[in-house]
Amino acid sequence: MATAPPPIRPPAPSQGLSVDGVDHLAFVTWRPRETYEFYTRALGMPLVHAITATGWVTDDYPDFVHFFFDMGRGNRIAFFYYFGLPEEAPPSDLMHRSRHVAFHVETEEELLAWRDRLKAHGVRVTTPLAHELIESIYFDDPNGLQLEITRPLREMSGIDARDAELTLQALIDVTGAPRPSVQAMWQRKAELIRKNLEVPAP
Repeated sequence: MATAPPPIRPPAPSQGLSVDGVDHLAFVTWRPRETYEFYTRALGMPLVHAITATGWVTDDYPDFVHFFFDMGRGNRIAFFYYFGLPEEAPPSDLMHRSRHVAFHVETEEELLAWRDRLKAHGVRVTTPLAHELIESIYFDDPNGLQLEITRPLREMSGIDARDAELTLQALIDVTGAPRPSVQAMWQRKAELIRKNLEVPAP
């Protein structure tokens, strides 16, 4: 019988070394004009930087333009256009929905205003969907990249982090089984919760 993996431990202190949010997210585009118009007009994100390069890293690396839009607060979303790169087949629907960028707003009014703005620009956008701590709208950019605008329903707290630790420990424990399932994960999580609640006898 396989031994259980060691429990997840909080990360060790990094001695003052940490990252400070997102500098940029980068994707590939085959539609530079549509991408430029979508981000500057529909989303109102200014184009702030572009890099052009040939022979980058290796001699056979394709020539490219790498351009950046400002998402606010020092965060950027960027795209590579590679000259001569054949366009890939679209990803599966599941992968498409899983790989996405979520932009943050604070209030329901802002979320609804963004939905109205996107619809005015001819963008298909979902109704607001609430899930746990956030409420979101979803839509695609011209490259088929799924985007999300989300607002908090409440602040994250310590109990959320503790729950996440138990959930991930349970997931790790069951993924070594022949047929892992969400039901098995929930059962393992319940076992971990009971174990954490046990008080040693005096």
